[in-house]
Amino acid sequence: MNWLDSLKIALLEQNTQRAYELVVNIPKDSFKDMEELLVAQELISQTIEMLEGDQENLKKQMLQVKMAKKFLE
Repeated sequence: MNWLDSLKIALLEQNTQRAYELVVNIPKDSFKDMEELLVAQELISQTIEMLEGDQENLKKQMLQVKMAKKFLE
């Protein structure tokens, strides 16, 4: 399976860890033409959006934990 397909699957599964690993380890010589580069660019953009969404969710969860901890003290 090639890099583009692996990233597509990671995005569909919303597997942020796998998508991040794929983006960090881009195989620079495996793209055949400009179309594949443009697809890769779009997939990377979607990965960034997914990671930013996860980051926001994590911030909210951390705030809830802090509020619960403060309430229990």
